[in-house]
Amino acid sequence: MYDFYFGSQEEIGKDPRKFLLTVKRMMPRWCNGIPDSEFLALYDVIAAMELPPKPVFIETGSGASTIVLSYFAVKHGGELYTWDVSGSKLFYLRGVINDTLMRHFDDRNLSVHWKHIAFDSNSEFAGIRVLKELDRKVSACFFDSEHTLNVLMSEVKSVCDVLADTAVVAIDDANYSYINCNTAYINMVRTKLGLPAIQEPPGNIGRPFWAEVEEYLKTKFALVEHLDDSYKKNYQSDIFWSYYRSDREAMASLAMEKTEDLEHRFDAWRVCRS
Repeated sequence: MYDFYFGSQEEIGKDPRKFLLTVKRMMPRWCNGIPDSEFLALYDVIAAMELPPKPVFIETGSGASTIVLSYFAVKHGGELYTWDVSGSKLFYLRGVINDTLMRHFDDRNLSVHWKHIAFDSNSEFAGIRVLKELDRKVSACFFDSEHTLNVLMSEVKSVCDVLADTAVVAIDDANYSYINCNTAYINMVRTKLGLPAIQEPPGNIGRPFWAEVEEYLKTKFALVEHLDDSYKKNYQSDIFWSYYRSDREAMASLAMEKTEDLEHRFDAWRVCRS
């Protein structure tokens, strides 16, 4: 399916953003959940970093972000650790990456650089915490899993123990505010089953994720810089919204797309220990 010619290695090397975006736009919707502007913002944030030799990246949830993060892991001889409970999604992405990125980096082995874990990111024995056992220091992380504050903060707290002295923390759907359960997703599932929507449980709505994460990071690091990311400059003109308009409108009707605060769909911070 992805056996296309994307240009010579020299051409791809001159404009990797174009190459990666081309790969993203060929992916089916079920594993292409973030807008192009967010995809490129994640690329821009990492490209601007002074990465150490063999950097380590992590993500929770997989999809288009995996293309960006695996690109940097392979390019710099590092590693990407991805947690997603959907093993079939991970295996599909492996095929996409092998047919695209790995043809550009034809002297590399993807299995050396991408570790995909089809398990709970917050597991004590197989989640993010294992990076401490592996003696890894994380340069950048991207969180895009259950979209509840409890799950997200557990992931953030786990990664803070293994972040490098200077690192980037980024989150998707940072404008969400569900604390215990993602009622929008639950009601989508119930609608498919022909069941009525549930009411919002008491105490389930709090502050947006970006505000909670930023406040927590400030308690852990000497410097926390909320990055002026390119997503906020470009999201309004992103063709992703019109291309998937029918889908996004259906999602918005179930409150899965927070259209009133799209500016904070993506947020990222640079953190330093000293």
